[in-house]
Amino acid sequence: MATEIIFPLLSGNTSMDLVNTEVVSHGTRHDLLTSKEHVLAWFNTIKKEGNISRDQFNMDIELWANDALPLLRELRSFLRDGYEKSADGKELTPDWNTHLELLIKRAPFMYQLKNDQLIPIPIGEPDDALISIIALDALKILSSNQLSKIHRCANPECVLLFIDTHGRRKWCSMKICGNRSKVTRHQQLKIK
Repeated sequence: MATEIIFPLLSGNTSMDLVNTEVVSHGTRHDLLTSKEHVLAWFNTIKKEGNISRDQFNMDIELWANDALPLLRELRSFLRDGYEKSADGKELTPDWNTHLELLIKRAPFMYQLKNDQLIPIPIGEPDDALISIIALDALKILSSNQLSKIHRCANPECVLLFIDTHGRRKWCSMKICGNRSKVTRHQQLKIK
């Protein structure tokens, strides 16, 4: 029986959730998107969280998840580079948002009103549609001036990124790294 993959959803942003599909465990970096099954699991996870809607896709994901895998990994690498630069206080070049805009052009949007919410519906192949939704999310982060609020986890072994909206957060998550740090600090105090 395959073990369930738990994806760290730290921000409510699909693009950040994609970047955080690379994690470190026991000192080794792990890619959580290496197969069609992983794409299905990630898609279903972000759908369950409400970051995407089934209504945004014209085909069952089982039919196109394999095609989406290399596109997702390529976009993840691109976004990670930009988000890490932002976390390090560096400016992104205009090419960054131009690239995202070009990805959206491959599956541009129309809009539908569903349950009193305006939902962007990408027009194009489903794998391009997913990429378009993620690129739109990244551009929303850029346009809302949240790039400057992107931070790296205070745990030097962690590769997860998060958006700090209050200016006080240090950890990717208390569950993932914050509590570990507290336990380690407590253990060290007991030894002294």
